[in-house]
Amino acid sequence: GMMWRCSWPAVAAVLLLSGCSYPERGRVPEEEEGGAASSVVTVEYLKSHYRGYPYTFTESYRIRGCVVSSDRSGNYYKTLAVLDGSGAIELKLDSERLFETYAMGCLVDVSCNGLTLGAYGGCLQLGTAPSQGYETGYVDEADIPAVVRIVGMAEEAVEPQAREIAALRPEDVGRFVSFDGVQFVAGGRAAWCDRDADDASGFADTDRYVVDRSGNLLAVRTSRRAGFASWPLPAGSGRIEGMLSVFDGHYRLRVIRPDLLYSDMAEERV
Repeated sequence: GMMWRCSWPAVAAVLLLSGCSYPERGRVPEEEEGGAASSVVTVEYLKSHYRGYPYTFTESYRIRGCVVSSDRSGNYYKTLAVLDGSGAIELKLDSERLFETYAMGCLVDVSCNGLTLGAYGGCLQLGTAPSQGYETGYVDEADIPAVVRIVGMAEEAVEPQAREIAALRPEDVGRFVSFDGVQFVAGGRAAWCDRDADDASGFADTDRYVVDRSGNLLAVRTSRRAGFASWPLPAGSGRIEGMLSVFDGHYRLRVIRPDLLYSDMAEERV
């Protein structure tokens, strides 16, 4: 695994236990300055509080993990994905330039007290109280530094975890993943997003599909706000990486470093 510059015992406990069984509550009690006890819990334990409707935390739970997303390209909008040894979760934060503060690979401590756990299309998210018909809202920009604190940096860049389309599992949701030997069905014939004259962006949120050598399909979801919405899809075959999400039982990939794909997917089409 990765080496971290800071040597937080709790961080080590959370990140190095990834293959181990967790204690019942999956938490590591810690003494904060001033002596007040606050608990670092796993993402898995946090998610266990969801029972089909929004759950607001009143406990002093915290999660510690690595930022594995980037909103630099505009495709991962107002969202930060945090991964620990047990899994990943998305945080809804009301800022469009999160990457300037929370770079991929930085280690964060998230204070969950007062936050609400909710689902969107089956994907669990952490945010504020339900808002505008959604199970969670966005944490106000002014509150973000108090909710998400940086506690260290990874020594190496975050690398995606290799996966096969046919073997994806629910625990892969929220992770930074890659797929080899794939090509876009519409590669060379279409742009990342369809045009929509009625939207201010000029585009519509769009699913394109990649297919592997066995014929398995995976949706690649691109936001109308993405800076690369108008770019032509890579025409060749090769490797694609991105953040895995799920919506209504179907896995979706969101690309966050589109510029890499034009070299990564430059092999001849199968």
